[in-house]
Amino acid sequence: MCVFDINILEDIRKRADGISYQCMSQQRYLDQESLVTALDHVCRALSMFAEIEIQRLKNENIAYDPQSYIKGRLGIAHKVMNRAIKDDTFSA
Repeated sequence: MCVFDINILEDIRKRADGISYQCMSQQRYLDQESLVTALDHVCRALSMFAEIEIQRLKNENIAYDPQSYIKGRLGIAHKVMNRAIKDDTFSA
């Protein structure tokens, strides 16, 4: 049973790598709230991925759309990080 589309997985990996880079970049200042929000959404996505793998290993039925959930959570984290960077760019 294939739960994820390969193109979506590649997009998820790209977004996650981008968020990680933005968090670790020492050239950018991000406020604590933005970092906490982004981390929360990334952790929720990771938790969903782990849940799907657990269900898959137990041969249980997956009754919902984890791909959309994970993509959505990473999308929110990505927006929060980009907004924080833009806000920091224009600060005095």
